[in-house]
Amino acid sequence: MQKDSAHVEGYLTIKTFKDGFLQRKIGPFKNKVVSSLGYGRNLILRAMTGDTTYPIVITSASLGTSSTAAADGDTNLVAPTVTGIGITNMTVVNNVLTVDIFVADGSLANGTYAELGLFASGRLISRIVISPSYTKSTGEDSLFTYTLTMTG
Repeated sequence: MQKDSAHVEGYLTIKTFKDGFLQRKIGPFKNKVVSSLGYGRNLILRAMTGDTTYPIVITSASLGTSSTAAADGDTNLVAPTVTGIGITNMTVVNNVLTVDIFVADGSLANGTYAELGLFASGRLISRIVISPSYTKSTGEDSLFTYTLTMTG
């Protein structure tokens, strides 16, 4: 008997706009849907059993500066620098969840970012290492688009 394997996989792309015009697009960057007790894949499975201890609705994103590889045991970004970024839009089409995070120029400090995390009420769902890093400059708006696909 062949075993079917379910798979959860996601990617991040980043678009930079200046004066409303697309300046550059980088990615896709592969993610890690974490799996510690009460985080990521574990939260999804708990919700399927009716366990509502921890909500699984993605409520925010964070950016950080660490390029340390993502791991199942992650419960936060390694070096978070911007936290609590609001989610702009979420949609599900077939088996693909798309999460858009738009950050206007004045809401994101100029700098270099190497990791992004998605959070459900403060609990890490997914951590993405951005490599090469994303550098945000003056006058630039940023659109982070994350897609999560479930197959199997």
